[in-house]
Amino acid sequence: MHIRVQTYRDKSGNTRQGKSISLLRYAYDHEKKRSKQIVLGTVDRWATSLPPDIDAILTDAEREEFREWMAERDRQLAEYKQKSHLLHAAEQMGWAAKALAAGVEPVRPERIWEALDVLAKALEKAGYPRPTRARGRPSKSETPTPDDLVASPYDDPMLAAEQAEMDERMATLPSFIPDGQSRMRRSRNVQK
Repeated sequence: MHIRVQTYRDKSGNTRQGKSISLLRYAYDHEKKRSKQIVLGTVDRWATSLPPDIDAILTDAEREEFREWMAERDRQLAEYKQKSHLLHAAEQMGWAAKALAAGVEPVRPERIWEALDVLAKALEKAGYPRPTRARGRPSKSETPTPDDLVASPYDDPMLAAEQAEMDERMATLPSFIPDGQSRMRRSRNVQK
């Protein structure tokens, strides 16, 4: 059995993954002497079980293959979420520090302190111990501010990659402004 995530093109022309998957079976056609695909059905991409009508059609091996596909899908989603949380952890802490500096009162400040302790322990356990500080009082330039922690969209590697891709695609588009009109616009701007 082959499991294919259905795709579509969005308004920008990018290929996106859809909300459903197709379950396909390959069968050999003796008359044509080649294999052909048989669509067994479509299922919601985030389904946790098969619909009864499709489940009745599948063999035990195909059901097991679907279970393995669901497990891999869930593993990849969890990994993506974990990377996203780590990517934005310092930024979220920066926003929280800015809120405290603006005078916003936290609902449960003890919970924030507990979270900081849990994060520090998890970092050390993962092999990222707290960096050692130089002796003496740190200078102001060495101490980060909340603005330093709040990421600029231009510093985010994921957003920078998307922006670079968009710039490349925009550069390949033809100019739809005729030459005469673009000169007229420039001459109007110069006269003003």
